[in-house]
Amino acid sequence: QRVIRYERTDRGSVCALAWPAIEHGPTPAGNYELVVDIHAPEQTRIALRISPRPKGRSRLRIEHSGLKTDGQRFASLQVWQAALKRVYKVMSQAWRSARRERQAVILVHGIGEQRPGQMLREFVSNVFGQDARERFFVKPDHVSSLFEMRMATVPRFEDKRPTTDVYELYWAHLIRDTTLAQVYGWVLRLILAGNSKIPKTLIRIVWLIRVAGALAAVAFIWLMTLDIPGWLKGVGGGLLVGLPAIATFAFKAIRDEYVIGYAGDAARYLEPHADNISRRQEIREAGAKLLDALHDNGRYGRIVVYGHSLGSVIAYDILSHAWGRRARDREDLPVTTSRALAALEGLLNARPSNASVPPVPPLSTSPTPAPVAIDKVQAMQHAAWMEYRRNGFKWRISDFVTVGSPLAHARWLLKLDSKTEFADLVRERSMPTCPPQTEDGRGPIKQVFTFTHAYPDHDDKSRSRSVLVPHHGGLFALTRWTNLYFPHKGLINGDPVAGPVADCFGNWVRDVPLRETKGFAHTRYTNRAQEGDAVNKVREALNLPFSRPLADHAPRELEATVLR
Repeated sequence: QRVIRYERTDRGSVCALAWPAIEHGPTPAGNYELVVDIHAPEQTRIALRISPRPKGRSRLRIEHSGLKTDGQRFASLQVWQAALKRVYKVMSQAWRSARRERQAVILVHGIGEQRPGQMLREFVSNVFGQDARERFFVKPDHVSSLFEMRMATVPRFEDKRPTTDVYELYWAHLIRDTTLAQVYGWVLRLILAGNSKIPKTLIRIVWLIRVAGALAAVAFIWLMTLDIPGWLKGVGGGLLVGLPAIATFAFKAIRDEYVIGYAGDAARYLEPHADNISRRQEIREAGAKLLDALHDNGRYGRIVVYGHSLGSVIAYDILSHAWGRRARDREDLPVTTSRALAALEGLLNARPSNASVPPVPPLSTSPTPAPVAIDKVQAMQHAAWMEYRRNGFKWRISDFVTVGSPLAHARWLLKLDSKTEFADLVRERSMPTCPPQTEDGRGPIKQVFTFTHAYPDHDDKSRSRSVLVPHHGGLFALTRWTNLYFPHKGLINGDPVAGPVADCFGNWVRDVPLRETKGFAHTRYTNRAQEGDAVNKVREALNLPFSRPLADHAPRELEATVLR
């Protein structure tokens, strides 16, 4: 409440102020309302209201009541003129801020002997370069410690997209010296896994390999039991024993590039053996440093992380670790609210008002995905992310986009050892899910993924306030996850590496199946010449149009207005 003085006799005070960023009063979101009582013998009130209209327009309404004397009318004029000056100042600030707004996209490449900048140039030329008015500029990347790296800047596009900087997390140089034994050991573990762990789309291929191996073993044993000359047994046995050497010789030309260069990357990163940990650590450290740099320089209002193939697994791991380290990083702000986050959490708790969006049970029970309205869920996640920002928290990653992701086969690929399966890692929150894993709450809120975070009162340091925050596995309460894949048919049609991930990670993930294709489609997601529709879907998933709402520019505190 702030005093408004008129001459020396009439006094007035702000009796109501509503703005979404401040969350005072019942005014609908998007409206601004200022109501002032002028203290006089009769009740005198001035109200100024701004409300949104269709097509980006606004309505300004000024109401007076109880004005009887010239002095009161003059005071009213002074009040709403001062209020309009404030509104104009805020609007001008918002306009200037929108012109300066920037966002960042981080690309994480997949397996293979990638070259620095290869993915970056392909991505920006296909995702951004389809319109003659959309140009991009390749510049030195001063964030990366690698002199080989470049970044791309895509200028602001009218009022639809802010200036976008695209970075590439390059990690191919960190996985070297892979051996055939490491690759064969990893493949053997996958082939011998239980059928319940193997994806249904790949079970036929796995069984073909199993049957071929079994027939080879039976043929060897049968050959050894035949009553044939010893020299013939020796020749046959030697051929069978020497098959690996023969195969190595035959495929020597392609071994380093395809067996070690491709499968080797997956084997070294996905297998948590002691000799692989240092490689995994170096890759994750590089990603964490990039995220830290983009958060700390303060240039970006929003960060999007995009991962292809094995890069999606790496990006997932980096985000999980970054959330644990940065989620509580907060500026000291006087006012906080938890309405949007509490509403999102409410989707997991059945109430009559939420009948249109069914509750989502914990993933540890392996439920059949409920028919959640994914558009509504992701809109509420984005609202919670915006609210988290307005509460002073510095988490800037709003979207995670995966394409061709082996995370679809997480139960098969991701486990600590034979005793600690993927479901165990999910249950203990080592693997963040979407929605986050919950625990029992109290009262009507039965399932919660938040806890109360206390912080000192802005005005009185001896007191404390509190706000809701997601727990250490609550990454995807605030960050939307969209997954795109080509459906796999037959042996090689589509993308056998990828598939829907919601079954493993929760039905708040937006799974987007692309059109059925002929041939191996794992590398076509950003190839406009072959899959123009897929590129458009990728662009849509990135949610490139972005602007902070006017509420972000609302004054955090009201200053006294003195009328003379």
